[in-house]
Amino acid sequence: MISPSRRRFLVASLWGPIVLLVVLMILDWAAGYSGISDWKQFLMIYVLAFGIPAYIAFAVWATGVLSTVTEQQVLKKIWCAPLNFIPFYAAPWVIGGLALVLLGNLAGFPMMFGWLAFLPYLLITGYVISSLTVALYRTVYS
Repeated sequence: MISPSRRRFLVASLWGPIVLLVVLMILDWAAGYSGISDWKQFLMIYVLAFGIPAYIAFAVWATGVLSTVTEQQVLKKIWCAPLNFIPFYAAPWVIGGLALVLLGNLAGFPMMFGWLAFLPYLLITGYVISSLTVALYRTVYS
């Protein structure tokens, strides 16, 4: 098991990116730069492309996992986190596309695979954040 201070650090590093993204979204909207015109555009940008609900679901899952593993397992899980996030990110795209197809809109077929276009950015960003988290963890707790 990991110590409470290390667990707090890991939970903060897990929830920090989504809090920062939501704060930046609110600041963008308050400054008047946000050009969101309707709920469909909001859904496409924030829910699907940015993956906000997917990241929240992933963070909830990962927070629960933190309490049952050792320190060495935590470090391994940090390196695997970008790969573990892929199903959480893909699910809304596939479910949304399937719902569109079932409602008679054939535009749902390409949407079911649209998440693949974001996969390189997702992995690069994920591994950058994972590297920073491991580096900071080893700097603070070594």
